[in-house]
Amino acid sequence: MHPLQNTIRAGLLAEAEGQDLPLTVAQVDRLAAAATTAALASSAAAPELSDEQVGVLVGLALGDSVQATGRRLHLSVHTVRTRRLSVYRALGVQTGSAAVALAMTHGLLRIPALSGRLPLPGQHHGGDA
Repeated sequence: MHPLQNTIRAGLLAEAEGQDLPLTVAQVDRLAAAATTAALASSAAAPELSDEQVGVLVGLALGDSVQATGRRLHLSVHTVRTRRLSVYRALGVQTGSAAVALAMTHGLLRIPALSGRLPLPGQHHGGDA
């Protein structure tokens, strides 16, 4: 049994008991199995993105303008905008920040290891203001 299924099963049993629902253990097990299957299916597959789409996604993550992303990738502004929309569609999102967050969740983007501590707001890098 998948660990998620155990968690769902325990939650369903507690909820059924708390609300005095007439569910058998077998019914709860079937519900937990179905919920686990649905949850794993919805989050299992990372979307496939082309190298160009990943390049545009990197631009979004960096906060680059469409023009800066186009220069970096040697693409026209129109092409960058089109690729952004295709990334949103592929990831099922509507904003750049949502695309970046989902891409990080699926391992399509990673934050590189930081060699030092990031400054706090109002501090200069390397300072202890």
